[in-house]
Amino acid sequence: MIGAVVVGMLAFGGTTQANASSKLHFDHRTITYHIDSTSKHYKGIWKDAIKEWNSKRVLKFKASSKKKADLRLTTRKVVTNDAIYDFSNSFVFGNILGGTSYLKLNRSYMDKHNYAHNERVNMATSAIENGLGLDLNNDNQSHMYFGSDPITSYDVAQLKKLYAHVK
Repeated sequence: MIGAVVVGMLAFGGTTQANASSKLHFDHRTITYHIDSTSKHYKGIWKDAIKEWNSKRVLKFKASSKKKADLRLTTRKVVTNDAIYDFSNSFVFGNILGGTSYLKLNRSYMDKHNYAHNERVNMATSAIENGLGLDLNNDNQSHMYFGSDPITSYDVAQLKKLYAHVK
């Protein structure tokens, strides 16, 4: 499983020392999302990941239509470079994430490496965190370090720091 995260890190340009050093972020604290996945199983994984982030009370996540979603959540049988997930954004304006961020979990990779449900949810929470503007990092206090652990207080603090100036 560690190999999956390392491959994912390489796909996103490596690691960063300070998680909140990312300047990209949404200009609002209520983040809309739409789950595009048609699989009941993966809809549940994304819902569990959203529930996990909502429980941290840093940002508010709200379901919306595809057209109004800040985050579009889905899966793919294979993701580019065999990364554990893929993240892309429709456009960036300065340091503001604009349009929609697309997050896609790699089903085949997780199946191949026998990921349990909670490990898949942890990967989805990492993908969401990345989609909100935080980077993979090399701080072992963060679940963005290897992504296999649940969200930590360090991750919550970094997201709070990133969104501190956003209303």
